[in-house]
Amino acid sequence: MNLPRYKPFNNTASDFKLKRNCGDEKSNGFQLERSQIRSVPALSRLCFVLAVTTLLLTVQGQQVVATGKRRWVDAHWNRGNSYFRIGWNWLKGCLHQGWHLFPTLALHGGVDPEPALASKKQAQQQFEREFTVKSYRFAA
Repeated sequence: MNLPRYKPFNNTASDFKLKRNCGDEKSNGFQLERSQIRSVPALSRLCFVLAVTTLLLTVQGQQVVATGKRRWVDAHWNRGNSYFRIGWNWLKGCLHQGWHLFPTLALHGGVDPEPALASKKQAQQQFEREFTVKSYRFAA
């Protein structure tokens, strides 16, 4: 049987966007690349399980923040943990500290009351964007 050779992600701009946007599925959480699964059906099943788990952990993280228990799992207020990471830490607290999972599953939409920021510098940079306005007038 001739299996395709495993190739890690390249460091191109499109891969960087994938890495930045899917951090919870990669190094911050599940480490999907380490599985090195080559079977498409097996990888598809694994991705389904990871998607459901991501949903459940994200909901738990939102409910931790909504109930004011964020400091229980995120000691540094401006640390920048995602709802996924907060939910992951809450689950570990349930297993080791005897806490309880939230019984309801509801994703809350709208504006995030406490958006995650990796650093104060990143928070400041979002207000320092420069735009150039150019106007063109064409003769009729």
